[in-house]
Amino acid sequence: MAVDKATKEQDELELYQIDDKAIVPFFQKHLEELRQFIHDHQCNDHLCLLVLLKQFIRTYRMPFNMQRYMEVQRTFIQRSLHDKIQDRQQAVSHWIQEFAGRHRNRMIQLQCLYLDRVKDRLLPEIEKLLENRIDHLQEKLGENGGQNNQPPPPQNP
Repeated sequence: MAVDKATKEQDELELYQIDDKAIVPFFQKHLEELRQFIHDHQCNDHLCLLVLLKQFIRTYRMPFNMQRYMEVQRTFIQRSLHDKIQDRQQAVSHWIQEFAGRHRNRMIQLQCLYLDRVKDRLLPEIEKLLENRIDHLQEKLGENGGQNNQPPPPQNP
């Protein structure tokens, strides 16, 4: 199925609305889940870090910046309800039932596409976060006499 010009232009516009400054903090906030996710998936699949980051986003379905996501969703709701005269609360409830899932799926897909754009800058930062976390855990295990069960660092494409 071909994507029409208007859809491509809308995708481009929405890609630029992603909060670029929220990406690394997002992964920092979810570093333990990301580390475990990479460990669980890399052992079997030997996937590159970019692919693993995209799978993580798709699996957990979390926007990089929830506040911005909610603002964009509110704008979509306002646009679609602009011409409706029915009860506002009922209209918002109807919109959420009909469109919220599609809106979240679209935002998650756009985030994954955006990772392709910023991968050269992003991947080294994420690798450093993961390495620092692994080093910290190894130090703690060394202090307690534990064994090293940490996953190997992710490989770049």
